[in-house]
Amino acid sequence: MAVDGPVEEKLTSLGYKRLGRRLWRKGDKIVRVLGSSEDKRYVRILWREEWKDYHAIIFDYSRYEGPICVVLVDVLFKLPFVVEKRKQETYANNGYWCSQRFPRYHELTKFVLSHEERWGLL
Repeated sequence: MAVDGPVEEKLTSLGYKRLGRRLWRKGDKIVRVLGSSEDKRYVRILWREEWKDYHAIIFDYSRYEGPICVVLVDVLFKLPFVVEKRKQETYANNGYWCSQRFPRYHELTKFVLSHEERWGLL
């Protein structure tokens, strides 16, 4: 498959091989790339329970002139907000995933955005 953007170019340069449209692998490390949306007040953050054993999730806001954020899954899933969300009945009823627009001042938004261009984590 062709390389088609800054995220794909960077993953290729780091030695990752594309497994599918959004999945990349290098050895035992699997990375998921999400094309997410943002505006001046909100950021959409998505995760799925099935991704908990991946190495990282890349939140790509570049189509909206935003950052590209590389977040280790192990760290994301240990955040107090995410831990509490995963315990809720509504989380289970939603198919064990979360896709939500968070205000910029929310702890989860601040965490994700603090990982801008953190390619060294991969």
